[in-house]
Amino acid sequence: MKTLHSRYLMPSALSAVTVFAFAAPAHAFEFKVSGQVDRAAIAADNGEDRDIGFVDNVGSNSRFRFTGAQDLDNGYNIGFAYEIGLNENPSTSFDVNNGGGSEDDFLDNRLANVYVEGDFGRFTFGKLDGAANGSSELNYSGTMYLGGGQGISMYAGGISFLDDEGRVVTNLSGASNHFDGISRQNGVRYDTPSLGDAVLSATLDNGHAYELAARYETPFADGGKAGFVLSHLDTQDQDFDIEPDGTVNDNSPRFQETGGTGSLLLPSGLTLTASFKQRDYNAPDRATAENYFGGVGYVQDKHHFEVSYM
Repeated sequence: MKTLHSRYLMPSALSAVTVFAFAAPAHAFEFKVSGQVDRAAIAADNGEDRDIGFVDNVGSNSRFRFTGAQDLDNGYNIGFAYEIGLNENPSTSFDVNNGGGSEDDFLDNRLANVYVEGDFGRFTFGKLDGAANGSSELNYSGTMYLGGGQGISMYAGGISFLDDEGRVVTNLSGASNHFDGISRQNGVRYDTPSLGDAVLSATLDNGHAYELAARYETPFADGGKAGFVLSHLDTQDQDFDIEPDGTVNDNSPRFQETGGTGSLLLPSGLTLTASFKQRDYNAPDRATAENYFGGVGYVQDKHHFEVSYM
């Protein structure tokens, strides 16, 4: 029988004690349960055949969450977020003549973190959105998670492209990537207080990976607004497995990613969005990859439209 020893047990326990000791009650703790069910229909024609599927929209999948917050006497606010994604027949599994199935269903522990905020800004610890996450997804047309916008492959990434002989060449996910950071990570994040209309963010993730981002948004006129996000990240050795003898197994090459997104909503409802991201791989057999996006949209009440190029 193997015995498991953990030298991290005591610091973890001490950290938990420290958090709860710091969180001296001042007001009633606010606790909320929320979520969404995001079912969708997908229709596709690959030039050889056509099909329709009923799926869970991976762009913003069905999920439920628990959140809580409490104000302290010293003016600080503490809270937590725990969120689980539920994907039943995910949209990225759909293809013409392949409607997906239960073998593609999955649960996703999206968030599990605690935070403290005050005049100094906000610190978040646990599984969280990395600072660069969402930096490619600013889009005031409102189509970003509805099968449009920069992340169209998140919605219909399984749809295949065929050559003249009817053979699969690749699919939408293989042909498109909007390079939106490294998603949700286990780490620590700091957000500055609002500097005018700007917020600066930094994340230190597992594997020494780090992310930096600057976000700016300002309203103008009657219902208009403008915003942009700039980000940079380096995955460092996040995806490396190190054997006991020191051998390094590189599962995914290290890369740096830099770029940004800007979006404009005019009072008329017209929207303009553009983004650029570049990913540089630290591997001789991987070329530098770039993503460009431009879109013109229109918002009218609950109706959202966009024509885009990427």
